Amino acid sequence: MTVTIEGETIVPEDLGRDGLKLLQHKDCYKLDTASVLLAWFAASFVRKGKACEMLELGSGTGGVSLLASARSKNAHIDGIELVELPYKAFCENIKLNHLEDRISAYNCDIRDLPAEIKNKAYDVVFMNPPFYDGTKGSVTDKSVKSEHESRARFSEQGGLEDFVRVQSLRTRTSGGYAVMCISPDRVPECFALYSKYKLTPVRLLTVHANASKNAFLALIAGKKGAPNAEFKALPPLFINEEGSGSLTERTARIYEEEHTDCFI
Repeated sequence: MTVTIEGETIVPEDLGRDGLKLLQHKDCYKLDTASVLLAWFAASFVRKGKACEMLELGSGTGGVSLLASARSKNAHIDGIELVELPYKAFCENIKLNHLEDRISAYNCDIRDLPAEIKNKAYDVVFMNPPFYDGTKGSVTDKSVKSEHESRARFSEQGGLEDFVRVQSLRTRTSGGYAVMCISPDRVPECFALYSKYKLTPVRLLTVHANASKNAFLALIAGKKGAPNAEFKALPPLFINEEGSGSLTERTARIYEEEHTDCFI
């Protein structure tokens, strides 16, 4: 089976969970380690056996929302994507996986949300905001393959503060969770913004290539309406065993097994 999006014929890729497939356009930000771990981390704040409303800000082609839906069968997910090309792929991915009743896609700016989103309060709001603020790095860097990808990686369509502000506004006041992944050097900035927008940091997990490497990713969570909530720095996650390159046992469990983690 193939699907054509904006002139490119795409073969769906196996996501390795629940038989889900993902269409990835060559000009869009690709699903990566951060995406997989964000889906796992966000799903870890979903109360099992209870209806849950989730919102993803900056969904891209929808890979994280798809994976989160597989880990949280009791959740409905709304996904926001500004850029038209990945939004189109997101819509096709929802149809491809027959998830129309569980995932809804919206093509809009996070700073100008439609009424149906503004009128809802979400149990978990998750996001992979732009890693860079537009003043560091370069959108002409060779690692950025297209205009669509640069708009995902750099904060041209809203900076980190815009994302955190909207995340806080849409998180349920009585104990909802705001979850994100971010570059580790921006964690202090994130925590300062959480304080400004009435989110209490409750979890921090750093991710490392192996035990001898500095962190390349941070997963953080804040709780709304809980100023005295306990903060925990979780044990660091090492992706590969030192020297061998094989996945660590902990990472393999995250990638391959059913969802059993719960950070609530």
